[in-house]
This record gives sequence, C-alpha cells and structure tokens, in this order.
Amino acid sequence: MNVVYASNETYVRHMAASMVSLFEKNQKKEHLTVYVFSIGIAKESQEMLDDMAGRYGRKICWTELGDIRKQFDFGIDTGGFDVSTMARLFVGRLLPEQVKRVLYLDCDTIVAHSLKKLWNYDLNGHVLGAVMEPTIYQTVKEKIGLGERDPYVNAGVLLIDLKQWRESGVEKRLLDFYREKSGKLFACDQDIINGVLKGQICFLPPYYNFFTNYRYFSYRELVRQSRTYQAIGRKALIKAKKSPAIIHYAGDERPWIAGNWNHYRKAYEEALALTPWAGTPKENGREVYMLAYHLMNYLTMVCPLARRLISRKLGMRLVNARKGRGMRGKKVREEKKETAGNSLGESEKIQIDVLLASYQGAAYIEEQLDSILAQTVPGIRILISDDGSCDGTREILEHYQQEYPEQITLCHRIKTGRFQNRDWQVPAPAMNFFWLLSQTKADYVLFSDQDDVWAPQKVEKLLQKMWEHERKNKPMLVFSDMEVVDARLRQISPSFSIYGQCRPDRTSFSEILVENPVTGGSLMMNRALAELVKNPPKACFMHDWWVALCASCLGTIFYVPEPLLKYRQHEHNVLGARNTGSVEDLKERIQRQKQVEENYRRMFQQAAAFGKEFGRRLNVSQRRTLHEFLILPGKMIPGRIRSIVNYRFKKSSWLQTLAQCVTMPKEY
Repeated sequence: MNVVYASNETYVRHMAASMVSLFEKNQKKEHLTVYVFSIGIAKESQEMLDDMAGRYGRKICWTELGDIRKQFDFGIDTGGFDVSTMARLFVGRLLPEQVKRVLYLDCDTIVAHSLKKLWNYDLNGHVLGAVMEPTIYQTVKEKIGLGERDPYVNAGVLLIDLKQWRESGVEKRLLDFYREKSGKLFACDQDIINGVLKGQICFLPPYYNFFTNYRYFSYRELVRQSRTYQAIGRKALIKAKKSPAIIHYAGDERPWIAGNWNHYRKAYEEALALTPWAGTPKENGREVYMLAYHLMNYLTMVCPLARRLISRKLGMRLVNARKGRGMRGKKVREEKKETAGNSLGESEKIQIDVLLASYQGAAYIEEQLDSILAQTVPGIRILISDDGSCDGTREILEHYQQEYPEQITLCHRIKTGRFQNRDWQVPAPAMNFFWLLSQTKADYVLFSDQDDVWAPQKVEKLLQKMWEHERKNKPMLVFSDMEVVDARLRQISPSFSIYGQCRPDRTSFSEILVENPVTGGSLMMNRALAELVKNPPKACFMHDWWVALCASCLGTIFYVPEPLLKYRQHEHNVLGARNTGSVEDLKERIQRQKQVEENYRRMFQQAAAFGKEFGRRLNVSQRRTLHEFLILPGKMIPGRIRSIVNYRFKKSSWLQTLAQCVTMPKEY
C-alpha cells in the first residue's frame, strides 16, 4: 500500500496523528510505504516522524517542495486555504515511476479501520476514486462547469490509478484548467479535480471519507441537497455514521480546538497521544464559536431547513471572514488593488524584505534560510549582513546567494559614519539591523534571527493581519507568538508569551517604556514604520524594543496569537527567552545585580533618546508620560510606586515591578 500526505510545519502534528492511526489499523499489511510532500517541515519534525514510523517497521519517503507556488507558471490565490494541499496535483510527477496506485490522505483525517478493502477497491477504469460531497455550494459547482445534477467529490481521500493519471496527462489538464480560471477557485485543487475529471471519478462509499458534521444530516436531507447522492444509498450512510473507516474533520469543529464537542474527537485525541506531539495543548480563543457550531449541528437534525438557510445565506460570508479576507475600508481596498491586490496570491506585486543580521551562526543559519525560502508568499527577498563571522557563516551565505541570486542579497555592514560600532549606546546586533533597514525600500519588512525556524505561513499570516488594519501612511507593526525550543528544536514551551510571562496585549506607550513584548524575529512592519526607525538612535536597548517603542507612540501594534516560528533557546543567544516573573528569576536577578542595574540604565537612556528624536511629534499626554518616566530614578521608593501606578509603568508581574522599584539606579 502506498499512502501520500502533503503538509507544512503548522499541520505536522495533525499529519502525525493521521499517520499513526494508519499504522495502528494496518499492522497486518505487509507492504506499507508513506510518502510525504513537505512544504518546509523542520528537520527535527521529520526525524521524530521517522522514529515514529520505525516503531511500526514502516518507512517515510520525504520530498521537499519548498515554495510550492514555484510549481505554477502563473499566479495562484488560495483564498486563505493552506497552499500545501496543492501538492496533490503533482502526485504523478513527484512519486517514483514504479508506484502505480496511491492513496492520498489529508492531514485532518484519522484511520479508524483497516484500509485493505479500500486499497483493493475496483475503480472500473476510472482515474481515481473519491467520496461525494453533496453539501457543496451550487455557485462553486457552476464556477467549474458542473451542473446541478453533476456529482462533486471531496479531495481529502483520493484513491488514484497513478498509471492512468500519467498516461492521460492529468497533471497538465489540471494546470491548464487552473490557468484558465486565473489561478483562483473557491476550493482550489479540489475544484480543479472536480472540474477536469468530470465523468472519470469512481464514487467511493462515505465509509472511506466520512465528514464528521454529516453525522447530523439525514440521508433524505443530503439527497435534497444533491440528487446524485441517491447513488450512495441510505445503508451506506448509516454504516459510515456508526463506524467510519476514515474520519475526516472537514468542518469547523476541529478536535484540536478547545471547546469543540465533535462526536468523533476522541479518535484524534487517542491517535495524537501515540505521537511525539502528545500533550500539545488545544488552540484556545474559539470556545463560544465551538459551542454555537455544535448547537447548529443539532439544529440540523431537527430543522435541516434552518441549516440550509444559514449555510446558503451566511456560509460563504463566514468562510471568507474565517480565511482572513474580511472587509476593510473601501479606500484601503482600492489602494491595495493598485499595489498588491486584494489577495496574497498577488503579493508578488509588492516587495517584502526579510532582514537577517548574522554573526557566528554556522550551526543554525541554513535551517533558518530554508524556512524563509519555503514561505507561502512568493517574491520575498532576503537581505543579509554578516558582522564578521569566522566560523563558516559567510561561506554558507555565499553558497545560498549563488543558489538563490534573485532572492538573497548580501550587503554586509559598512562600519563607518553613523553605522560604526558604539556598543555602549547601540549593541552590535542592533546596529547591524539598523544598517539593513537603511538598505531596504520594501513595502513590508521583517527581522530574522539567524537561529530561528519559521513556519511556512508566517509571512502570509502576518501580512493578512497587516492588511486587515493598515491605514495609509500610518506606521504599523504586527507580531506573533513563538514556540520556544532547544538547540535541537525540541519544544520547551508552546508559547513564548506564556513561558516568559509577558502579556502581548501590553502595547501602550507607557507599558513599552518599561518592558518590550515584541521579539524582533516575530514582527513585521510597514513602509511608514520602517521609514520612522531606519536611522540608528543615540541609544537603544535593542533594535526590536526601539521599533516597538516607536510603533506604540506614533503608530499602531497588532498581535497574532499563534506561534509562527520556533524560537531557538541555546547558550549563545544574545538575550534569549526567560521564565520571568518567578521567584527563581528574582533570585537570579539579585545574583547579577550589576548587570540588572546596567540594563535599567540602558532602558532609561533609550527613553531619553526617543524623547530627543521624536519629542516634537508627541502630544501633551505622551510628553507627560515620558517626562514622568525619565524622572522615575530620582524618586524615593514610595514616589516610584506612586508614579508606576499612576502612569502604568508596571511590568508584567507585580514581583518584577517591586524588584524594579528596589534595583533601579538613581541616575543613568
């Protein structure tokens, strides 16, 4: 049996759960090979999956696709859906010639029974077998040339006759069709497959791809939605509901989201517990929506008409909103059409620069460069300045620059004039980033540390957030959470903000004066903010704190509560993640009192430099806040406490705040 998955790092744990369920339920199958089309899956994750497969005596064959958009010779717009699913269009090209039949599985599936019968299923001369999806919107079918009575299938489970696929030139037909549709369809590759292979698809029983929300639909209701479903039969649907062979979590009620009431969620949870990602916390923040969605499922049972009305009237609107394509102001939309269009698929019309400042980074920098090159947004340029490495970093950079001349530019810092070393005021890493800022004119700019690993959708998701809130000529910063990992990318904490006990909502001017919630490698800034911060200040604690301070006072800051990169914690970090706010952290601070005092001096020197640089642009309230902050060291402890309370100079925890009152130097 040959099984293929396509995934990126974001979905890797779900793929692991699906894969382990495949191994568990097919242990009697003598031959079982898994092929994975990787879109930037980290090496550490690949190794963990290889070890997991090895426990079952199975092998995983890896194919790294990098930026999958490069597989197309035209622009594509996935409408917010994960671009990694497009990999199944190239299955004939990517799999070895000796593979004549393959079973494709989406990452959000769980195998609940043996797939021996499915693997041997007679396709009766058809190119592939798939399960009907009768609830698809009629407007979607019309877009791809299907009539009301034409069946439509779900592409989450595909049994493919790969020999016939290749001989009949299916891949070329799929790409030609997508090109004719301008690279933009509602369900992307699923729509393409339905549009091109009409009449060439064998309809599998729903038992082999059971959509979990269909549990609440009657057979009569599904036939009403699409008469072609009569070919399936009532008994087949009942069997699928009772004991599906493959469970597909295709609705919004995903089992990895906190608060979900999915009837089949335990199958996913049990499978995940057998993977290296066991114990991964569920995604929070959508509990109310999960409850509402589950209530709608029960409403479907008693009043299917209400479900149809909700789906047809509001469904498409809700999908678009969920995919990050919500409405912005009309004026902003028109401006985006002129520069970047309304979709990420047209992002090649704008310039996005990643600024990477390196120094002695040979151990990790290749993984980081690979993760940036694998971003789902096309046309990203990487500007790199190395600060004098002698460990082989420069040789690695030169090799990558030769391999990717259109994407990577080496522009090492010229240490003269305003960019010369002055570590007592601006640390060398920060000066390196300021140099890179002077070299870019991009519409959007990101900082990159040399030792992190980015999720493939990092730039895409930050850009979505940026476009949701951006206003003309208004400085704006967007940043995300991060996963804290060790030197080998093993998880220390799933959330940087939780681990460091720093609140990402603390982005007001007074709060950022005392504490920076924005880590450089997690941020994106627009052109207006880049222009504001491109010159090195008289003094700053670090470049990311300076940028966040400017954005808090003269622009806006927004947060994406999702870990979009792996923040590597090792002995050579310049600053590093700290489990702050704890008694242990307080004891450690006491032991290094001189360094703590020096850090406070640098914090106040940064604030003073900000006042000199931008004092005339501040309003009365901001000037008052800055003045009170700068005179804080000269006050006695009771006076400091009053000012901290009155002007919100409090740190994330009161323990840290009290320590600040005591250890703060009287002058800077």
